[in-house]
Amino acid sequence: MRLAILQQSYGRFGGAERLALSHYIEMRRRGQDVTFYYTGTMSRGWEDRLGSEPVRSIPTAILNRPKRFRLLRKFLKELKQYDKIIIHHHIEPVLAFYLSKILGPRIVWYSGSMFELAWEEIITGVDYRRISPTVRRTGGEFYGGLLAKILLSDQLYGLTARVAKVVDIETVRGYGKVIANSLFLSKFLERVYRLGETPSVVYPAADPLLEELASKNHVREQDYMLIVGSLIPLKNVESMIRAASHVQSSKIMVIGDGQEMSNLKDLGSELDVPIEFRGTMNREEDLAQAYGGCKFLVHLSLYEPFGLTPVEAGLFSKPSIVTNHGGPPEVVVDGVTGYIVDPLDHQFIGSKMNALLDDDTLRHDMGRRARENIVQKFTLERSTTRLFEELES
Repeated sequence: MRLAILQQSYGRFGGAERLALSHYIEMRRRGQDVTFYYTGTMSRGWEDRLGSEPVRSIPTAILNRPKRFRLLRKFLKELKQYDKIIIHHHIEPVLAFYLSKILGPRIVWYSGSMFELAWEEIITGVDYRRISPTVRRTGGEFYGGLLAKILLSDQLYGLTARVAKVVDIETVRGYGKVIANSLFLSKFLERVYRLGETPSVVYPAADPLLEELASKNHVREQDYMLIVGSLIPLKNVESMIRAASHVQSSKIMVIGDGQEMSNLKDLGSELDVPIEFRGTMNREEDLAQAYGGCKFLVHLSLYEPFGLTPVEAGLFSKPSIVTNHGGPPEVVVDGVTGYIVDPLDHQFIGSKMNALLDDDTLRHDMGRRARENIVQKFTLERSTTRLFEELES
C-alpha cells in the first residue's frame, strides 16, 4: 500500500506537527512506502532527525498567486499515485475541500481538532480571532493579506464563519474515512458532521526522543509546577496563576510563548505568584530538563481534543492536574496518576496543588503510576500500529 501523509503547519511547530513527523519516521522504519508532504515551520532538531528522509511541499497561496496553479496540478497528479492519503490533523481548508471532491474515497482524515475558525462558537463560545494568535497571519499566507483582512473583519467575520462551516461539513463528508485522536473528539466529530457512525480512535504518542530521554532522566526534582503550551486564552494559564495564589510555596515555570504573556506577568505580580517564563523550547533535551525537574504538570485548557503534555509528563514519572474539558481525562486517571479538575475552580485546583506539594510519597507514587500508564497506552509503536489497522480496515 502506497501512502502519503499531508500536513500544513498553522503558524507554529507544536505537538500535532511532531506527531505527524513521528508517524512518518516510524512508518519508514517499518519499511512502509510512504511520502510526507509538509508546509510550515520546523525546528532544527526535527530537520536533523529527518536527515535524508524526503519531505515534499504542499502548494500554498494558490488563490493569492494564480501562477501557482501549475504547482497544484502537479501536486494533484502526484497524489493520484497513492492508495491512501492521510490528512494528518489539518491542511488549508480550500485545498481540503478540493481534494475531498476529486480523491475523497482515498482520503483518511486523522483529526486532532475541528476546523476551529468555523466551529469555535460551539466549542468554547469564544471568537476564534481572540484566542488564536496566528489566524490572521496564516490567513494572509493562504489567501493574501487583503482578502484575509476583509474576511476576518468585524463586518464579515460572522458570514465567513458560517460559510466555513458549510464548506467544512461538505469536505469531511467527502472523505473515505475519519479517525479521531480521542474518544471525546470522536463523539464531537460524529455529532457536528452528522457522520452516521462514530469515528475510530487512534491515540497520539509522545515524541520517541522524549521517551528515550525520560528513560535516562537523572534530573533532580526542583520546587516548581510546570506549564507547557501556547500563551493564548484557550490554554487558560490564567487559571493556574489564580489557583497558585492559594498555594503556600513553590513557583510556576512556563514553557511557551504567545499573546497573553504580558497579561500573565501582570497577573502573577498582582497575586504575588512567582513565575518563571522560559519561552518556547525547540530542543527536546531542554524540554526533558523542564519535565524532569518539575514536581508536576498543570494543564487547564478550556478545550483540548487530546492533550499531549500530560503524556509527556507521565514519561518522566510526573503526575498531572488536568482540565475536565475534552480529551485529557482519557490520559489521566483521577486520583491515581493525577487529578481531573474544573479549569475555572481556582480554589479546588489550589487544593490539589497543595496535596501534591505537601505529600512527597503521594506525588512520587502518582508519578510512578503515570509512567506505567503512558508506556502501556501511548507509545509511538502502539499509535502507529493502530493507525495502520485503521488504514487497512
